[in-house]
Amino acid sequence: MESLVKDVIPLLQYLIPGFFTAWIFYSLTAFKRPDTFGQIVQALIFTFVIHGLVVLVGMVCLMIGAHGYVLGTWDKGAEAVWSGVLSIFTGLFSCYLANNDNLHGWLRNRKITQQTSYPSEWFSAFSGHKRFVVLHLVDERRVYGWPSEWPSEPSSGQFVIRDPSWLDDTGGELPLAAELFVIDAAKVQWVEFTPKTW
Repeated sequence: MESLVKDVIPLLQYLIPGFFTAWIFYSLTAFKRPDTFGQIVQALIFTFVIHGLVVLVGMVCLMIGAHGYVLGTWDKGAEAVWSGVLSIFTGLFSCYLANNDNLHGWLRNRKITQQTSYPSEWFSAFSGHKRFVVLHLVDERRVYGWPSEWPSEPSSGQFVIRDPSWLDDTGGELPLAAELFVIDAAKVQWVEFTPKTW
């Protein structure tokens, strides 16, 4: 039993930066967490990237030390600290790439992919087209306003509409006396994006 524990602890220490990076990514993006196997695979991928970066940082530090500017010794403690720092950086950088579509936009311009970095077409429409919307409700009423928050997927969550108005049959606005209007996504049949931006 003791030998098993001795074998597992170094393995966990090796994998923790990848799991921490995956936790940061799923905490700060609209992506759904995959099943347990998917989470393990992603953590392993992040672990591979982080440990590759640690090796590069180690090589740079040793090169700088060889030229006379020594900050300390490169040992297991330094590797652990850099693994922690790089896991945070990798998680935040992954969130940045997933939340702004810059990388996928660059790849789309070069005809490498047609995908966006967003978790769904629904989320992509709201993120990529910042403008006033009309929510067509299941009871045939319509709400007009600025979507300050929206659900990650169309089947669950709530819309938060700023400066809301009801729309009558002719499209005339009947302003509500509220600054914000929160409505369940299940009550919305479809969403219309207007040409008007903020």
